Amino acid sequence: MSKHQIAPTSSHHANPQPKALRVLCADDHEQLALVVKYAFERAGHHVECVSDGLSALERVMEDLNFFNVLVTDHQMPRLSGLGLVSKLRDTEFSGAIVVHSSHLTKAEADAYRALAVDHILGKPAPLPMLLGIIHALVEAPP
Repeated sequence: MSKHQIAPTSSHHANPQPKALRVLCADDHEQLALVVKYAFERAGHHVECVSDGLSALERVMEDLNFFNVLVTDHQMPRLSGLGLVSKLRDTEFSGAIVVHSSHLTKAEADAYRALAVDHILGKPAPLPMLLGIIHALVEAPP
């Protein structure tokens, strides 16, 4: 091999595995939260689940830079997803926010958009779709 030829390299860089993310799932529907947790953990991510918006807010406030992604339902006890996102926008939380909800009025969806959520997704979304959205949001250049 001449000094100008480059030895072939392995092709394992063709489809790199997405980096492990820290995801907070806020959903009062326990079974759905567990399915999302299971799917994300199988994809190599760390997932914590809480059952209401106030618990999600409290968990995020412990360390605003810990979670890369918040996946939140809209209708939850103690604090809705809209209330949660509104309060987070008053902080330095830098993670992506995905609203995963089955019932949003146009006004509610518009309110989420006004708060600059990263994505609104109808529930139940196919898990590969949800994972793909999360990966695209987190890996997108700033």
